[in-house]
Amino acid sequence: MVYNKTEKIIEKQQNRKTRILKAAREILEKGTNKDTSIKAIAKKAGIATGTFYLYFADKETLIDTVVKEIYVELLEIIKEERSKYSDIFDKLEASMEICIKTFMKEKHLAKILLEHFPEVNNALNCKFTDIENDLIRFTKDDLYELREQNLIPDQDIQVSATAFVGTFRQVILSWINSGEPVDYDRAYKTLIQYNLRGLGKQIK
Repeated sequence: MVYNKTEKIIEKQQNRKTRILKAAREILEKGTNKDTSIKAIAKKAGIATGTFYLYFADKETLIDTVVKEIYVELLEIIKEERSKYSDIFDKLEASMEICIKTFMKEKHLAKILLEHFPEVNNALNCKFTDIENDLIRFTKDDLYELREQNLIPDQDIQVSATAFVGTFRQVILSWINSGEPVDYDRAYKTLIQYNLRGLGKQIK
């Protein structure tokens, strides 16, 4: 006899999976990946440790899901903000500004994306690299259009986009680790202007 899951059972299972993901994110906010255990996550999610394995093969699979979840959230925020502008420079600036403000407002988000995962293991290093490459491709589209419109000098778009994304990652990570700058508005405007000058935009 084939067992068909009822809608109620499916909903219960989805709610349980959501609780596990929420628990993992909350624990990661307060510590590092090395301090996170399946037992701790299961306890916080209100489930038995054995139940965890019905939803995730291991901790790496769980964290991989968390990374994807966070990245999708951030990407949606960026797309929404960019849609408000037609000028390409404005779109680039909006992307930078929303990333900075989101990371500094939700520092746990920044810690999970920028701090924890690059040091976990090779598999997650590859996943983080995939995320950075997506952001680089996103930036490249803008730069190609700017170059076609002769709004920036002729340049290697791959190099410019990689440097563009890398600069933000390093500066934001330094703020998270050492504390926000005293004059936050001036600091983030300086970062934005620095990157735009690097692309060749004339800024007064």
